[in-house]
Amino acid sequence: MVSIYQGAEGVATGEAMHSFESAVEVAGMTGARTGVARSDISQCITASLRCQASCEAGIQRLVSEGQPADSDTVRLLRQCAELCELNARALQKDSRLARRTASICFELGSQVARTAWLDPNAASAALARDALFMARACRLLLFAT
Repeated sequence: MVSIYQGAEGVATGEAMHSFESAVEVAGMTGARTGVARSDISQCITASLRCQASCEAGIQRLVSEGQPADSDTVRLLRQCAELCELNARALQKDSRLARRTASICFELGSQVARTAWLDPNAASAALARDALFMARACRLLLFAT
């Protein structure tokens, strides 16, 4: 992880925030391969990058609280963060695999949201919200014709 920024959306790594800020630069994206409106693709990219940042912040919080880096929860958040980044890149590049990455993001985001929601730590509520928002945004891509 690079450095930590505290902003209106919470804690995020510098690298994820850079990706999040550049998500607005989707002008070359047509959505032709996925058959989805540009606004839906843009929403999925933005949600994926926000979820990535939340997962990375969650990893850092859990590790600082003493959870082992190889615990199931930390591994789940790491997988989600990596997949969110891959999904955003696939969508930005109009990849043929974008629908598949969105499908996996939907499943993994739902799992992260459920796990975070059950965590009594108040910081997990924002993670649950971001993961659920990402899952819903990616779901739009799954049922496009």
